[in-house]
This record gives sequence, structure tokens and C-alpha cells, in this order.
Amino acid sequence: MNDRRTRQFLLYGVLAIGFLLPVVSSVGVVLGWFRLHTATQGRLLLRVIFQVAGLLSLYFALRHQGRKLKDIGFVIEPRLREIGHAFALFFGVLFLSVVLYFVLSPFIPGLRGALRTTYDRAALFGIRVGFLTLLWIILNPFHEELLVRAFLITEMRGLYHSTLLAVMVSVSLQTSYHLYQGLPAALSHIPTFLVFSLYYVRTHRIVPVILAHLLLDLSALAVYATHH
Repeated sequence: MNDRRTRQFLLYGVLAIGFLLPVVSSVGVVLGWFRLHTATQGRLLLRVIFQVAGLLSLYFALRHQGRKLKDIGFVIEPRLREIGHAFALFFGVLFLSVVLYFVLSPFIPGLRGALRTTYDRAALFGIRVGFLTLLWIILNPFHEELLVRAFLITEMRGLYHSTLLAVMVSVSLQTSYHLYQGLPAALSHIPTFLVFSLYYVRTHRIVPVILAHLLLDLSALAVYATHH
């Protein structure tokens, strides 16, 4: 197996381990094939194990190639500028997502007639917020951003020499496994995924994106815990 095919195999293998099941289940939910269930402690534990498996597959893929996480932009440096970028990304994408969601809102009834949009946040966070919920929330930005943003974009740019293709595939993949939230909600995430991708392409730094994603997830958890 030559270097190009090895790189392709590792890329698609990591993505399959990390996101094949979420994509299939998410598409199944929005099409009405599957139903969302409340996140029990057992289900949350399985999510954590799944995320760890995805991150380990990335680690071993990079190690096989003689590379490290820093080669895909994961460098931890305590710089205020990076923290500032994270907050700027957080507030910027929050605003864009809200605007897009309200633009799509008039079309929600029609969309619901074609695609089911049943979505209960208890399916994400569980009935009670506990240790496993917090662990899953903390791991999730690392799992998503390292695999579907940093690794995917870096590898696709290297393999196919197209930044546009890499960004489109990254955004499309992330949108696909959020479809369980309903089509309008999933589409409202596109500005977030696009801004995160463009920031990464421009800076080749993924830590601010991870922190911004973590802020988004913690905000959603805080709203849920407050009203639950």
C-alpha cells in the first residue's frame, strides 16, 4: 500500500470509527426510522467510550505516520490571544446561528411535514446532570474538532489539494450527525461549522476552536439544567 493509499485508509478509518454510527443514527432519526431515547447513565458511558475510541484512533493514525497532534494544529500554549479568539468565535457563531435559525423558522411547519423533527434535550444530557454528562460535554469538543475539523481538513488538503473540498466535507459531515435535532436546527449550525473551519484553515490552530465549541456545549447544558 503506497503512502497516498495509506493516508486515505487512515483518514476514512478514523472518520468511520468516530462518526459512522452517529451519522447513521442521526439520519435515521430525522427520517423517522429510529427514535431518540433519554440519555441514561449507561448510554452516557457508551458515548464517553465511543469518544475515547475515536480519539485513540486518531492518535494511532498519526503515530503510524510518524506525526503528532501538533502537526494538525493542537498546541497548548497559555496565550491570552488564543483565549480571546475562542470567545470571539463563541459569540460570533452564536449570533450567526440564531439569525439563521430565525430565517428558517417560517419554513419549519412545512419541513416537519416531510421530515420528523422530534428532539428532546434529555436525549443529550439525561434526566439529571451528573459526572458522566460533564465528562461527555468536555470530551465532545476534542472528539469533534480534532477529528472532523483538524484531521479531516489537514488530510483532505494534503490528499486532494483543495481547501474548498476539505471545508465542504468537514461542514457537511458535522451537519449530518446533528440532523437528529431536526433539519432547521441542524442547518442553523452550518455558520458555526463554516466559521470554525475557515478559522482553522487560516490559522492552523485548533485549540481556540475546541474552547469555543466547549463554551457552546456548556452554554446549552447550563440552559438545560436551569430549566429542567
